[in-house]
Amino acid sequence: MQQVKRIVLTGVEQAITFDYLCGKYLVKNFSSADIFVSFNAETPEEKSIKIPSESYQIVIVNEYLGSLEAYERKQIYIKGTGEIEVQQLCFH
Repeated sequence: MQQVKRIVLTGVEQAITFDYLCGKYLVKNFSSADIFVSFNAETPEEKSIKIPSESYQIVIVNEYLGSLEAYERKQIYIKGTGEIEVQQLCFH
């Protein structure tokens, strides 16, 4: 079963919410501008993950060194304009 959402961003930060907890997301930026990704609301752009236009990146919430556990979230926050796609890669 896939967990995928395709959204058109409007320039304000949007929370994309899923039904399952996940520690690893694939974010695709189909737009012609950079987008900014975070796992916390209202994170400044300079502290967010920047994904250039027409590219993608795997983003990970957080992993402990030396531990198999990862923090997980049901929401990811993205700011930008244009179409994006978010996919949960490991969820439960």
